Amino acid sequence: MRRLALFFATIVVLLGGAAAFDWWVDPFGDIYKPGALTAALNQDPNCLVAQEIVGARYFSFKLDVFHRRPTTRFVVGSSRVLKIQSHPGERTFSNLGFPGSSPETILALFRALPAKPAQTVYIGVEAFWFNRRYSVPVYRPGPYDLAQYLLNRSTFEYAVRYVRQGHYILTHRWKREQVGKSCVIGRLYPSIAWKVDGSRVWSWELAPQTFPPFHAPPYSKDLATVRNGYYDGWTSLDARRMQILEQALELARRRGWRVVGFAPPEPPDYFRLVRANPQLAARWREFLQAMPALFARSGSTWADLSNGRADGCRTSDYPDGFHSDAACSDRIRARLDEVAAR
Repeated sequence: MRRLALFFATIVVLLGGAAAFDWWVDPFGDIYKPGALTAALNQDPNCLVAQEIVGARYFSFKLDVFHRRPTTRFVVGSSRVLKIQSHPGERTFSNLGFPGSSPETILALFRALPAKPAQTVYIGVEAFWFNRRYSVPVYRPGPYDLAQYLLNRSTFEYAVRYVRQGHYILTHRWKREQVGKSCVIGRLYPSIAWKVDGSRVWSWELAPQTFPPFHAPPYSKDLATVRNGYYDGWTSLDARRMQILEQALELARRRGWRVVGFAPPEPPDYFRLVRANPQLAARWREFLQAMPALFARSGSTWADLSNGRADGCRTSDYPDGFHSDAACSDRIRARLDEVAAR
């Protein structure tokens, strides 16, 4: 019996050691590391935080960004709002958007934020959110998911490889590096990065000589391939997600937040597609008709900024044919500030 107990105790110790090692190294970026944001904020001027440090834990990172700044104005939405940034010297603006956002993630984020009344909120609403086929990625893993990750054999194997490439990780989980003209808190691959206000910096913006610029894929009318197939098979506005978004707006209303909703700007080619494609045009019209009424019911405002060209955004302002660059995003921020002021 004692030998059996010793055997099980040994197994538990080994598994615990492996889990602790995997937690520290975190080769797939499944553990949020608040100390990295602290390290970025402690530099003057502030450093960037590498994507490899944030990993898939956008929700935790953006909450941390909000709490580290005297935030009174913030934007939420999908990856297409991530270039909306604070003005030079502005500390009260935060970008809380992240890839894989949806009405579900926005409601969860609003519930997790403190009920400070003096908040101006910009919500970038994607039409494809209301396609029932759009699947929301896991954004808040539970204890079971975390345990599964830490005890997974592949996690341990990749962690060992990771340490072999950077021995310093055994004692320091990140390091300060200079990428182009920017200071970055990273590890082995400090390419795509985040500013301390939560906005994103592409790798080619950091060091164009090292990282080639993005190129937009060939224009396509095939909805199975456009935007990762997000619009494919869209037959009606998903009533459940409409209701969830309305719950988020109602929560904001009760807290006294000033809310402006908007559709992120479309590049010219895709703006023509959403209005001309027989399968998509009807859904797009329904979306643009439903949003102003939905926002108005909670006392919020809807600003249709979907036509990027109308706001001065050109095809060249969408490096990958999808996400607007800083110049276009700054124009959108200016429009949103104007609407909020009115």
